[in-house]
Amino acid sequence: MYEMERNVNCSNIGADGVMKNSAIIDFLQDCSVLHLDTHPVMSPFFEKEKCVMFLVSRQLDIIRRPGYQEKVKIKTWTYELKRMYGYRNTVIYGEDGKPCITAIASGAFMDKTTQRPIKVPQELVDRVTLYPKLDMEYLPRKIALPDTEPQHVKNINVLKCFIDMNRHVNNARYIDIADEFINNESSVKRIRVEYKKPLKHDDFVKALIYPEDNSQI
Repeated sequence: MYEMERNVNCSNIGADGVMKNSAIIDFLQDCSVLHLDTHPVMSPFFEKEKCVMFLVSRQLDIIRRPGYQEKVKIKTWTYELKRMYGYRNTVIYGEDGKPCITAIASGAFMDKTTQRPIKVPQELVDRVTLYPKLDMEYLPRKIALPDTEPQHVKNINVLKCFIDMNRHVNNARYIDIADEFINNESSVKRIRVEYKKPLKHDDFVKALIYPEDNSQI
């Protein structure tokens, strides 16, 4: 388990004074990466074998959005780990100590050079401490597209500012892109993402919208 504290500052909020969707993802991501970077079992293995864990899916439920200058605490832990993938919970707590955001993420072990999935040794997996799953609704990792015609919006160029240290679009930047097509993004209560193929600089995104009763895909 790993925890960190952050202040919600001007770069984390939107025009309505509360955390943006992508800023929430940034906080979750920073905590998870620091957990892996300092993990007594996984960190030495990653460095020696030149591998990394790529995000495969994420679900976050927004109970309340932290506001400007609020001090928050972020906690993350692994609840399931196999030789090729793992699952974690991450929670953002407000100043009152109550959960603001609860999240699930799945990741796959990847070779940094080939960017292909790998299997880690079972003895390594057995040494990792697991913690109980958070009590929340667990929706499927895969997102099924509706059997209807989507509304095509437009193509979006992948800019250099979207790219992270793994040389592909950072997972939070996909949320920034999606928010362009949400009428009131600060009212969103649940976000689910399935990451299928990493986008690189100079690729483009073809944005398709599938309207549903209480959500958009």
